[in-house]
Amino acid sequence: MKRLAVLDVGGSAIKYCTMSDSGLEDKGQVPTPDGKSHDPEAFLETIEGILSRMGDVEGLALSMPGEIDASRKYIRTGGALLYNYDVDVTEWERRFGLTIEVENDARCSAIAELARGNLQGVDCGVVLAFGTGIGGGVVAGGKVLRGAHLFAGEASKVLTSWPEDPRDPIASDQLWSSSCSTKSLCQRVARAKGVDSCDGRQLFGWLGDGDEVVAGVFRQVCDEIAVQIHNIQCWLDPERICLGGGISQNPLFVEGVRDAHRRFNASFGDVFPETDIVACRFFNDANLIGAFEHFLAMQRSR
Repeated sequence: MKRLAVLDVGGSAIKYCTMSDSGLEDKGQVPTPDGKSHDPEAFLETIEGILSRMGDVEGLALSMPGEIDASRKYIRTGGALLYNYDVDVTEWERRFGLTIEVENDARCSAIAELARGNLQGVDCGVVLAFGTGIGGGVVAGGKVLRGAHLFAGEASKVLTSWPEDPRDPIASDQLWSSSCSTKSLCQRVARAKGVDSCDGRQLFGWLGDGDEVVAGVFRQVCDEIAVQIHNIQCWLDPERICLGGGISQNPLFVEGVRDAHRRFNASFGDVFPETDIVACRFFNDANLIGAFEHFLAMQRSR
């Protein structure tokens, strides 16, 4: 099997490894260049620096934010990374001298769970990845769904109410990810505790110690997640929903969402069945594994 360079480009860090039959090797991460810049040179030089550490590789598999036309190797939008808008990836291929396959990061997570993880054998399922925002991936008919406009599963853009500024809804507080991402959960807990900030470790430490203030905020966020899971059920009726991101490694989070889902569905009587809610198998490695599997699948199909 080919030895590939695999990169998971995030808003704050680029995780990387090499992959082949032997699994993930040479793992590391570097800061992502400033996404507010429109000049891609620093980003491309960062990738070159990563590749220089890897020795001989036969291709580059990329997991990236944004709207990505994988079949055309074209990045329409780059999410918060402004230098990755309207990018023809074949230009990167010429620069790096490597075959490249690229896919949306949340879809990479779904690809990983479908190929090797907790969506194996599932005809209809969903991945929700909680981090700085909320990523989403949909499996329908046993395949990852991209949608007519590459928008399927765009949980990061789900609105909870009419935006304050309809011209710029993504910047508004009405985004689901503005209230229920890991980052938002920590911010809400910090405000309730009257502290400047907190991280996931502190949050779950307080929760484990029985802190009633933290428990109240945590339950409210889980309830808000349950509402969106209900909406997902109404449209897709998934057999299983996998919760991803670093926060999903803590059983308290997964059980908190399960409990909220059960309570919300119970309020409807017997109308809505419970869907199976589990943690993703691969957590923070999911996007790397999915990018690798995507590369192999696209090369077989081309």
